[in-house]
Amino acid sequence: MTVKCDYMGAVIGWKHNHQTGMATADGEITEFPGGVPSDSDINAWKTEYDAWKTITDEINRLEAQVTNRRLREAHADPTWLNAQEALIAAERAKL
Repeated sequence: MTVKCDYMGAVIGWKHNHQTGMATADGEITEFPGGVPSDSDINAWKTEYDAWKTITDEINRLEAQVTNRRLREAHADPTWLNAQEALIAAERAKL
């Protein structure tokens, strides 16, 4: 049984730097250098990708809150910006 995932191309592309010789169809790996990986490997890669995606989505959300207005306000009181940078740093440390 092969692991299926709607975003399998993203998973293997992220894990293996979009190298040539990899292909997916209908959420399954159909081509891979050295042969299709084991379900165990695929599941581990998917778990790693999902964690990475969750963290990077949160970083992007936090960074998007640092608007020009917030930066201008930080000149008078940097408390919010410092706290936001600490939140972003904490998420980056998880990567």
